Amino acid sequence: MEIDERTRQCSRCRQYRTIFEFKGLTDTYQVTIYSNCVFCRQANQLKDRRLVQVIIFRKDSEKGIQIMLSQRIHPYLGMMQGTRGKVDVYTNDYGYETLETEEDAAMRETLEESGIILEEEKLQKNWSETVPSQLEWTARRCNVQNVTYNVTLSIFIYPWDWIQELRATEPDKSSDWTWHTFQEVIFMNLIPMLQKNQDFIFQEIGKYFNYCEIESLDEQEKNDI
Repeated sequence: MEIDERTRQCSRCRQYRTIFEFKGLTDTYQVTIYSNCVFCRQANQLKDRRLVQVIIFRKDSEKGIQIMLSQRIHPYLGMMQGTRGKVDVYTNDYGYETLETEEDAAMRETLEESGIILEEEKLQKNWSETVPSQLEWTARRCNVQNVTYNVTLSIFIYPWDWIQELRATEPDKSSDWTWHTFQEVIFMNLIPMLQKNQDFIFQEIGKYFNYCEIESLDEQEKNDI
């Protein structure tokens, strides 16, 4: 192999390998550690993973748009997040695997973590990206050290119904659920996928209320006629 600017020495086997570029939806990532190296990666590759994050929102008459967050206790100590979790893979008696849908995972995790029952037709997916494994997504308690995998991150938004009670159902993992405005959120220590997309999330929530107001005006015009 010719050694030039498109190659790099593998940190594990010390052989020179071609730099691998992974293109996400918004960014291009250069994987420059040993995961470039097919020889090293073969014994350290896990199945791709999918994680969902649900941001429940409301519009307060005094404070305006707010989102529901809690503070992580374990893991990601101190970071703020919505309801979240992984998309599960189920194996039947015959050994066949079935991947849970992202919507089902979002509804299940929200119920488990906050006691809130979501209606699928009101659940809106507004961001998703697949990236190489990063330090924050490293598998814990894994027998294989320095494992590599790709992870697909997805964010959903959901309008709160003002009826269901918020409950901290996993007090060993996160604090009570609280409501926060955009002005408060921008100064918070959010988990990375929310930190990166906080402006976009509030923009999409704003569109939701603008659409609702337009529908309300149209309905009022019909009644007037």
